[in-house]
Amino acid sequence: MNLDAYLERLGLDYSLPPTLDTLRRVHVAHLAAFPFHNLTIQRGGAVDIDVDAIATRFLGDAGGGYCFEQNTLLGAALRELGFSVTTLLARVGPPDKRALNHMLLRVDVEGEPWIADAGFGGEGLLHPIPLREGRVTQDGIDFALRRDEHHWTLSLHYGETSADMYEFTGTPHTTGDVEMANWYTSTHPASIFRKTLTIQRVTPHERLILRPTIVTRYRHGVRTDTPIEPSQVRALARELFGIELGDAPLLFEPDR
Repeated sequence: MNLDAYLERLGLDYSLPPTLDTLRRVHVAHLAAFPFHNLTIQRGGAVDIDVDAIATRFLGDAGGGYCFEQNTLLGAALRELGFSVTTLLARVGPPDKRALNHMLLRVDVEGEPWIADAGFGGEGLLHPIPLREGRVTQDGIDFALRRDEHHWTLSLHYGETSADMYEFTGTPHTTGDVEMANWYTSTHPASIFRKTLTIQRVTPHERLILRPTIVTRYRHGVRTDTPIEPSQVRALARELFGIELGDAPLLFEPDR
């Protein structure tokens, strides 16, 4: 990948040592630079997760994508910077229907494994977290890792709300595993990414989520929901994210 162009987009220096500070800086800057969205899927296209194809899309105007794109690019950049990176797959959704439909990264740095994940959207991690049981606070939201006999589970907690985000085993996955999971998640009729549109962004100051009927903001752990009409989505995508959706119908608009 073109590491120089990637770091320039992130606003970072070119000579970064593979340290924990670098991992944190790259993770936060990546989230701020590239919105999480499923626009390729909503436009009826196939999601190509070849790293060069992802870099071309992301480094263009208003580039971004979902977990398989976000973390493939992040992982490639971290490897170029000298980090040891392992690809993991996780299960998201109700316990009886969970499939391997999410990608995250294990990054070994300074003698300790860390979880990096730039692909969970507005309710995901801002900073990497150590791969060990415990709870950390990030901008007013608590994230906790717990482990049972078979799985790790990552959960979030704010106010009176607690929810499991995903579970994973820690077993490394191959590029082929990721390709199959991406194909299912982006093309299966039951996939949430085909049923609805979303655009999201995480910065150190705000978490912002746009869906067809609601705009959600988190600031310092406080959530605010603003109802909207689906007809407002295009204007809000432009206003909040600088993204032009165009006039072509999207999958979430079957009657348009």
